[in-house]
Amino acid sequence: MSSHKVVFFCLAAVLLAWGCASSGSKTAELPPGIDPKDPLAATMLLREGESMLRDGRTDQALARFRSAESLQPANPVVHNFIGLAYLAKGEPASAVEAFTRALTLAPTYTDARNNRGIAYRALGQQALAESEFLAALQDLTYANRAGVYFNLGALYLAQGRLEAAEENLRRAAGPTGPPEAYLLLGEVQERLGKLNSAEETYRKGMQRAPERADLPLRLGTLLLNRGRTAEAREVLQKVVELAPDSKEAAQARALLGR
Repeated sequence: MSSHKVVFFCLAAVLLAWGCASSGSKTAELPPGIDPKDPLAATMLLREGESMLRDGRTDQALARFRSAESLQPANPVVHNFIGLAYLAKGEPASAVEAFTRALTLAPTYTDARNNRGIAYRALGQQALAESEFLAALQDLTYANRAGVYFNLGALYLAQGRLEAAEENLRRAAGPTGPPEAYLLLGEVQERLGKLNSAEETYRKGMQRAPERADLPLRLGTLLLNRGRTAEAREVLQKVVELAPDSKEAAQARALLGR
């Protein structure tokens, strides 16, 4: 999500569990080195596609996922990856179709449900997105619950429902949640006038993700606005040192030059 993050998992074990779903299906042209008779072929294709997706090679990733689909058309994990590729390509309607296919094959597949919520939000279908996120949270065993709380909090923030956003983002801001949760939580707390809480949130975020320049920039800006100039300058200088060529560093320099 601009304020959402799609979380990618290595799901080889799940792939193996779905096994030989390809009997009688037409096999698409496979990349070199992939033997359609190899029971691990679909797993290898998904691994390759996932790596390509991380590198921003979305068309190549989608081609790998489609090849995996030709080998295991009834594997919901394959369709979930296809949906992720369409999300990355900025085609949320096609992503919804893929996630729906995954859920048709496996109605309790929470990862696909969370991802379909992300796609619905990208389509502007806020009520459907909220419904999917709330349904995903019913799965108490889901490994990415913090990510769902983040998605729900970001949705509520965009709707101006600040108290609900704060509650969900607080649950997202932790060791297993996305670092962006600290940014959004701090923003919500600032808008609610909870400036001490916002400062604490940004500091915790910096501890959680010390490589990020946006968190100290946000903290430095808050301190500057609160009249704590010396502290602010020290934090903003860290932004410049951390990522000198970044847009955050440019903003920090501008603030330091006041």
